[in-house]
Amino acid sequence: MLKALARRLRTSFYRTLTHLERMTPGHDALLPPAHLRVYYYRTLRRTAFERACAGAREELLSRGLRPEHRVLDIGSGIGNLAVGLLGYLEGGYDGVEINGEAVAWCQRAITPRHPSFRFHRVDLASRAYNPSGRLTASTFRFPFPDAQFDFIFLGSVFTHMLPDAVAQYIHEIARLLASGGVCVASYFLLDRDRRAAIHAGRSFISFGVEHPSGLCLTHSARVPEAAVALEESFVREVHEKAGLRIRDVRRGEWWMGRPDDQDVLTVTRIDGPIDPPARS
Repeated sequence: MLKALARRLRTSFYRTLTHLERMTPGHDALLPPAHLRVYYYRTLRRTAFERACAGAREELLSRGLRPEHRVLDIGSGIGNLAVGLLGYLEGGYDGVEINGEAVAWCQRAITPRHPSFRFHRVDLASRAYNPSGRLTASTFRFPFPDAQFDFIFLGSVFTHMLPDAVAQYIHEIARLLASGGVCVASYFLLDRDRRAAIHAGRSFISFGVEHPSGLCLTHSARVPEAAVALEESFVREVHEKAGLRIRDVRRGEWWMGRPDDQDVLTVTRIDGPIDPPARS
């Protein structure tokens, strides 16, 4: 009860700070509200948002993003990739997010100034982030036509999803990517050495719960989506079945205790028919 009360008081304080920031002369209209910065980045410092904008932008530019490309940002949050691409991207941007308040802010602050940047709320269920959601990630179909995007980005999305939902998303990514399109996504990838490091207590997150599927470890049995580490062999198999080729894996050091340093996969679409995900 005391923890719940303290959480409500903190939320009320940050919302009050949001109102005060808006009244400050020279306030940056593209700086997300204080309470949303704390929710996503665990700090009020605007530099955390600025680093997130620059980091997401560099992830795509370093993999060949061009101004005319069309971008889908799955898990768009408070618009860090969108803000990072303002002034560069001309082909169009769509962000998809389950947090309705974050989407509403992006729609108010970004889209009126940059109409080719659009944001969509999807009411997907997540015990960690949207427990009352109506839609199921393991059967979700994104509301976009086939081959619509040249680049798809998922930052810290698969790190909060269970295997059946991951398989569905990867098949959807294959459907949505144009020929030669690129997907950049972060993971916590498991192999024998990383499992050993986790069991030895070296990981910056304690993945102590074996999921019944045998395909991942979770941080919490009560709220599995709070943090999920997926078997790399499973991730590779799903990509292959979906018609996607893993072009590069940048290995993070999360399993050695380095905070937030995730593994990043760069994936391209292989032309040809795409089989739907198998249902168990």
